[in-house]
Amino acid sequence: MPLILVVDDQPSNIHALYQLLVDECEVSMATSGAEALAFCAQQLPDLILLDVLMPEMSGYEVCDRLKADPRTRSVPVIFVTVQGEPADEAEGFAHGAADYIPKPFVDVVVQARVRTQLALKQASESFARSQIELFQRDKLASVGRTIADIAQELSSPLGNALISACTLQDDLAQMNLLLQSGQVKRQELERHLRVGEESVGLVLSNLQRALSTVDSFLQSTAENFGDQRRSFSLLELIREVVGSLAPTLEVHQVRCELDVGDDMHLLSFRGALAKVLSTLVQNAVKHAYREAGGEVHIRVRPLGTDQLIITVQDHGAGMPPGVLGRVFDPFFSTRFGGGRSEPGLYIVRNLVTFALGGQIHVESTPGVGTTVRLTLPLISPEPRRSAG
Repeated sequence: MPLILVVDDQPSNIHALYQLLVDECEVSMATSGAEALAFCAQQLPDLILLDVLMPEMSGYEVCDRLKADPRTRSVPVIFVTVQGEPADEAEGFAHGAADYIPKPFVDVVVQARVRTQLALKQASESFARSQIELFQRDKLASVGRTIADIAQELSSPLGNALISACTLQDDLAQMNLLLQSGQVKRQELERHLRVGEESVGLVLSNLQRALSTVDSFLQSTAENFGDQRRSFSLLELIREVVGSLAPTLEVHQVRCELDVGDDMHLLSFRGALAKVLSTLVQNAVKHAYREAGGEVHIRVRPLGTDQLIITVQDHGAGMPPGVLGRVFDPFFSTRFGGGRSEPGLYIVRNLVTFALGGQIHVESTPGVGTTVRLTLPLISPEPRRSAG
C-alpha cells in the first residue's frame, strides 16, 4: 500500500484525513513541519498532505525544504488549507505543490486527487524504470537521459496547466448552477470571474514554460537557427556576440577580453557558432562570478592549416569533479535550488559536435576557474540531407 504523510497542527484534521484514506493507503501523521522533515529523513512517503498555516514553520517553508533536497524533491505535495483563494493556490504551486485542496474539504474530492497523484507518481516511476533499462544499452544511454530530463521538465508545467484547467471547469459548472437558479449576486459573479482569470493565467504561463522547454531542445541543430553554411569573419562574429551581451556584462561588472590575433574566415554555420559563444560567455557571467566583478577571456589560435581553437576562460568559482562530469547533462545547473535550469551546455555540445563538426572540452578547478576549449574545422561538414 502507498504511504501517505499527513501534516497538520490540528489533531482533528489529521484524524479526519486518516479515516478517509486508511482503507486504501498506509497513513502516517506529523503535527509540525519539523516533525514532517524528520519523518522524511527516515522514510520517504509516496505523497504528502500538508497544511499551510502551522506555527513555527509554515507549510510553504516545509515544501521549499522538501523540494530543495534531492532525496525528497520528487515526493508530490498536496496543500490542504483554509486559504482557498486563487492567489493562494497560485502561491502553493509556486512553492512546488502538485495540487491544492481548500478546507473544509469534500471527501470524494480528497480521495480522487490523492488517487490521481499516486497514479502519476507510479507512472513516473514506471517510466524511470524503463529508462534505466535503456541506459544499460550504450548506444541508447544518451537518448534515454535526454528523454527522461525532457519528461521531468515538462511534467510540472503540463500538470499545473491541467490542474488549473480542471479548477476552471469546476468553477464554470458552479456558476452555471447559480445562473440556472437565478440567484446570482454581483459579488458571487465577480468571485467566479477572478477564479477564471487566475486559472487561465496559470494555464497560459505553464504552457509557455513547456513550449520554452521544447524550443530549447529544438535549438540543438543548426537547421533550427535557419542557418546555412557560409563564409564569415570570425573576429566580426565574436565582436557582434560580445556587443549583444554588453548590457548583461555591465550589470554584472564583468569584462570580456578578446585575444583573437589575425582574423580568420570560416565556411561554417554562423548562427550556430554565435549561439555557442553567447552561451559560454553567459554561463561564465551567471555561474563563475556569483558576486559582481570578474573577467572572461576569449582567445583564438590556429591549429594546423585547417582547424582553430577557441578558448573561453574565466577565473571564477570553478567546479568540483562531480559537477564537472555532469555539465553536459540536459537541464543540469551548478546553482542548486536556483530555479529551473537551461539546457545550455547540452545544446552547445550538440552544436559543436553535429553542426560545426568540432569537439568541446571543459576543464575546471574550484576557486581557480573554468576553461572551455572548442576545436573547430575552418570548413565545417556539409549538413546531412534526409533521403528522398
